[in-house]
Amino acid sequence: MDFKLAGFDVKLGHGGIREVEFYTQIHQLIAAGREPFLRIPQTLGALDALLEMGRISEPVRNDLTAAYHFLRQLEHRLQMVDDAQTHTLPEQEDGQKRIACFAGFDNVEALTRSLKAHLDRVSAHYDQLLPDSPDGNAALNEAQLIALLEQLGFEAPATMAALIEGWRRGRYRSLRTARARGLLEKTLKPLLEAFSKTAQPDRALTRFDSFLSQLPAGIQLFSLFHSNPSLFRLIARIMGIAPVLAENLAKRPQLVDALLDPTFFAPLPSREELRDDLRRTLKRARDYQDILDMVRRWTDERKFQLGVQALEAISDVRETSLSMTDLADAVLAELLPLVEADYQKRHGTFKEGALCIVSMGKFGSRELSFGSDLDLVFLYSVEEGATLSSGPKAVSPSRYYSGLGQALVTAITVLTLEGRLWEVDTRLRPSGSAGPLVVTLQTFVDYYREAAWTWEHMALTRARVTATPDDLTQKVQQAITRTLTSERDQKALRPAVAEMRHRLAQEFPVTNPWSLKHVRGGLMDLEFIVQYLLLREGARHPQIFTPRLDDCLDRLVTAKALDPDDGRVLKQAHSLYHAVQSLLRLTLGDNPDEDGFVPELRAALARATAFERFEDMRQSMLDMQACVFSIYHKIVERSIA
Repeated sequence: MDFKLAGFDVKLGHGGIREVEFYTQIHQLIAAGREPFLRIPQTLGALDALLEMGRISEPVRNDLTAAYHFLRQLEHRLQMVDDAQTHTLPEQEDGQKRIACFAGFDNVEALTRSLKAHLDRVSAHYDQLLPDSPDGNAALNEAQLIALLEQLGFEAPATMAALIEGWRRGRYRSLRTARARGLLEKTLKPLLEAFSKTAQPDRALTRFDSFLSQLPAGIQLFSLFHSNPSLFRLIARIMGIAPVLAENLAKRPQLVDALLDPTFFAPLPSREELRDDLRRTLKRARDYQDILDMVRRWTDERKFQLGVQALEAISDVRETSLSMTDLADAVLAELLPLVEADYQKRHGTFKEGALCIVSMGKFGSRELSFGSDLDLVFLYSVEEGATLSSGPKAVSPSRYYSGLGQALVTAITVLTLEGRLWEVDTRLRPSGSAGPLVVTLQTFVDYYREAAWTWEHMALTRARVTATPDDLTQKVQQAITRTLTSERDQKALRPAVAEMRHRLAQEFPVTNPWSLKHVRGGLMDLEFIVQYLLLREGARHPQIFTPRLDDCLDRLVTAKALDPDDGRVLKQAHSLYHAVQSLLRLTLGDNPDEDGFVPELRAALARATAFERFEDMRQSMLDMQACVFSIYHKIVERSIA
């Protein structure tokens, strides 16, 4: 092949690192579903496995392995020169001589010969797998393209055809080589057919265009489409019914790489494994801003993975919620020490001081879903008699920990070029928005003993301590348990709970059965039942408290505080509501209209809830709402005038 050393990209160039990886991944995508032995994330290990399974020959394995070693070593040398994440060889002769010497060659010519030999071997194998010939499939002219789009059901075929003609002319960086455009032509018809099966093909195709406009190297994308049609069918579904994932993919087109990872459709690792992985990732950060960007990229990749798994019904909603919560726990646990280190440069430390994070709401109950906020309460503890921190800008303990808490909130919520991690809600802290952001443990205890409203005690039933030193975690958890298991005025409790629910019903008058949070018989009524029973029974049965609602229901039944039949209905309803709400948030947002439920979404809702037909799932949901509302009236509102 024609080759010029100056400016060559060893990662994305023809015959480069990415083509070795894509060659390997294409074989894995074809066979790993049937042969789990091939699900190996490391490229060289996967090549060995492909040889062992007879998928590739030994000369191919040897050529690609040698090339991969050579190219990776050259890449490392390039990055070591200026300590920069570059993959491009120098344009200037002096730079070329320097890198040739650094890579162990006598001169630039020797480096060029060796590099070209490896690139030629890689490209020969890669091109054999994905030949340039159109296989007899002639490209459609514009008139034929419009006719095809109209036949497939696109609403504006001429507009969509004009958009596609832009691709053909190399409008985007990803389509500026003849080879990339040739691969586009090979995959165009099946790609359009996949988009036509979505509810709004024009919108799906437009989202794909936005994604394509951001893609740096489209030749590999269309190579993958050509060899693995299931991939573009998945992309089409994402573009068609999951705008949250589509926007994520358009913002980060490199997430396509994640779809190629053999482990992408496997469950996320444990919380500790996630922490280890994130810690290794953040060690490469050059400064604090780099930390904020890198943690966002790392987190978004895993949110995307969970979103696709939910969309495809690969994992159920309980697994997804637990994984999403583990993800947030891991991020907070690894981010907090780095925020503290940056904060300490200005304000120093306290000898025995520590910040405690109490997760509340869905985060506390380990039920995070797509679009969930993180409900956080911050407490702190310092040594007795502490007055000022040790840093150049010394401050009092209250100011120090309020500033540290705000620094952590900012690290989570600030909008960098990589987006934000989560929205954070701190209104569940003592005294709400009017109170300080961070308080001492004693202030927290005193507030709940003397001033907290009933609804604040209800919210506390979902509290969970996270990202906190073990000794302080134990103290805070004990304080929460003492608060929840204290004796209560039973005559005042039920009216207070019922009155709060009436107020919320008036504030959010909902009749749409798909607005599952506020609709009568929905999630809020269900949660009020459980939280009321926990507060009513807590002094007699302290063992009933646990953050997860499903587990609370089991414990309430065991303690004979809840009728077993009612417990079973509430548990089934919660599972159904949570599954539906999670998928709707991923696809339509918080207040979905059934008129927007396209056939593909209806099918996805049925799959996610283990029903064969959407209509059966819908009727079951309506029946559940009636049952939950009846149980709510029986338990919370009986004997109330």
